[in-house]
Amino acid sequence: MRVPRPAPAGALAAAAALLTAAATLDVLAGGPLRALDHRVFAGGLPPRTGAWYWTWRTIVNAGQYWLAGSLVAATAAAVAWRRRRIRPLLTAALWLIATEATVRGAQLAFARTPPRTGHDALAADGSLSYPSGHAANAAACLLFAAALARAPRRATIAAHALAAAVAAGVVALGYHWPTDAAAGWGAGVLLACAGRALLTGAERPARRPRPAAPPAPPDGRTSASAPSAAPDSSSPGPPSSRTPDCPRPPSAARPPP
Repeated sequence: MRVPRPAPAGALAAAAALLTAAATLDVLAGGPLRALDHRVFAGGLPPRTGAWYWTWRTIVNAGQYWLAGSLVAATAAAVAWRRRRIRPLLTAALWLIATEATVRGAQLAFARTPPRTGHDALAADGSLSYPSGHAANAAACLLFAAALARAPRRATIAAHALAAAVAAGVVALGYHWPTDAAAGWGAGVLLACAGRALLTGAERPARRPRPAAPPAPPDGRTSASAPSAAPDSSSPGPPSSRTPDCPRPPSAARPPP
């Protein structure tokens, strides 16, 4: 069975950016997507019992930051040990800090209430519903870990599938509005693509400068074609400039005393 090839990073990042922007603008403007959020939970929240609940809750746990972040840290440590380089570990640490700051900053900025409150409001103190942290953490950490480990195609597809399942699970459990999950998934994919770009730039070898060509003679001929001047034996010069193979004249015999 042939495994489908994952979408290119550029196309995936463009789709994630478009989805995140559309969800954000719609939530701020109170558009049709936000109205769809209300219709999804118009009949109340789903029950928190039974196999349905526990199955989705197990899947959603993959989006917890301590678990997904630990996966990235362990992968980075293994890669650094295998390559005998500290740069993958430092890159992953900085990326984890930036990812958490980005997601948490967006949640604090929107301060949207979750469905369990019974109403949908923005700028509510203590509310962190938009975007979904579980969906963002799962998409960002799983995809970044796959890129860091240079995972094969099957493992990369599995990471994409689990990240999408986490985004669907937070809605199925009533933890987040659908737009929360969509924006969280999109933000996570963008963060993963940014981390992948950092890894690619860090692993790219620096180009060595080419040696400069020797300057050409004024007459346009190269040094190889220019005839070499023969030494002039008739020209006077210091004794040190004479060639060693030239015999010296015999010294005159002194008269007997």
